[in-house]
Amino acid sequence: MKATALAIQHYIGAQVLGFIFGLAGAAVLLDNSARDSHFQPKIRESMRKLIINAHHEPSRQALAMIQEGIGCCGADGAKDYLSLKQPLPNECRDSVTGNPFFHGCVDELTWFFEQKCAWVAGLAMTICFFYVINIVLATILRAALEKEEEQSQTYRK
Repeated sequence: MKATALAIQHYIGAQVLGFIFGLAGAAVLLDNSARDSHFQPKIRESMRKLIINAHHEPSRQALAMIQEGIGCCGADGAKDYLSLKQPLPNECRDSVTGNPFFHGCVDELTWFFEQKCAWVAGLAMTICFFYVINIVLATILRAALEKEEEQSQTYRK
């Protein structure tokens, strides 16, 4: 009986740790995927480095892939190219109108990640809810086993 109680205690401990890590992970994910987060300056810096190094093929290809795929221009808009004295590439323009994309990649990527991260955080919180249910059920099971053991010892006497 002691081994069963110990196993249930370990199970409850593992569920509590899973709950804590899941909740912390969801909080960190939501904090770093939203507007005005620590994530935005990193995107801005990376985009500006890519624009400055656009004369190198790997940088140009990465920039083209990001701007075409997401539909953005520069870090904060077409003005980034103008301020860095770089030509505005075709990938930075709408293929139908020829106008440069209005929003910069920092905003577009933040909006993109906000949507995706909200789903992941929601899933993590759902899993945390199941951890709480498991903790409650395991606690009830442990109490029932202790009560049964106590009653069986009383019966034996």
